[in-house]
Parts: sequence; structure tokens; C-alpha cells
Amino acid sequence: MAKKKQSSYKSWDDVNEALKTLAQLKIKKNKIENRQNFMLLKVKEICEKKAGSLVVDIKNIEKEIELYAEENKDEFAKKRSKKLTFGTISFRLTKKITCKSIDAAIKALKALSLDHFIRVKEELDKEALIDVDESLLTKAGIGIKREDKVSIEPDFVTLANIGSEV
Repeated sequence: MAKKKQSSYKSWDDVNEALKTLAQLKIKKNKIENRQNFMLLKVKEICEKKAGSLVVDIKNIEKEIELYAEENKDEFAKKRSKKLTFGTISFRLTKKITCKSIDAAIKALKALSLDHFIRVKEELDKEALIDVDESLLTKAGIGIKREDKVSIEPDFVTLANIGSEV
């Protein structure tokens, strides 16, 4: 038979000290993560500034290529793409649904009995199911898993009030 694991703590005072340490460690970790996020934001801003003019140049060149292709669209009548040394230009027929009012469109589709064009997302309401009779849930292939979990909540306010250094 496997040996049950035992805590190295011998008293509630040990646990209380561990909670204090846990709170201090979590505060340190949060400070590091906040600093990391701040640094990432700064790096992102620097990169966006450096890339800003490049993005404008890219959009301008793409627009000019698009305009030229549109002006010479007759060359794409038989063959829908043109391979060049540094890339390919092509025309592709695309379709896009536009709708001024989604609610009005849904009502109109329902009125025309075209419900099969309406997407409905179905999912379990787990909060409501938790209170349903288990025998009924079992018939539906649903079970309720029960666990007695330990909740650990360091008291950051008390830690801050005693002026503990982090």
C-alpha cells in the first residue's frame, strides 16, 4: 500500500507563516509580471514607431500595384494570374455577405422559413445543471464530480498593514 504524503508543517503557526510567505511571493511575482508587461508595452511602442513608415510605404506600394493591375485588367481575361520575377499578381473572384442590420436579416430569414441559414450556438448551462436531480442528469449522460478542495487565500491587506518588505 502506498504511503500517504504528509505535510512538513507541524502546526497552524507553521501554516500561518507559510501563508505570509506565500503572499509575499505572489506579490513579488505580480511585480515582476507587471514590470514585464510594462517592458513589453514599451518595446511594442518602439517597434511600432520604427515600423510606422514601413507600414505606410507597404500600403502605398500595394495600392499602386492594385491600381496598375485594375488598369490592365484586360491582360487577365484568359489567365487570371501573372507571374513576375518578384511575385504574382492575380484576380480572384470572392464573395462577401453584407448586412445593414443583422437583427432585421434574422427576422426576415425566419419569416421566409429560411431558419437553416441562421447559426445557433448550443452549449451546456453548467451553472443551472448543477442543481438538477442527478438521476435525470445520468439519463442524459451527465455526471456531477464532487471534490473537497483546499482553498488557500493569503491575506495581502494584513501583510501590507504590518509593513512587511516584499
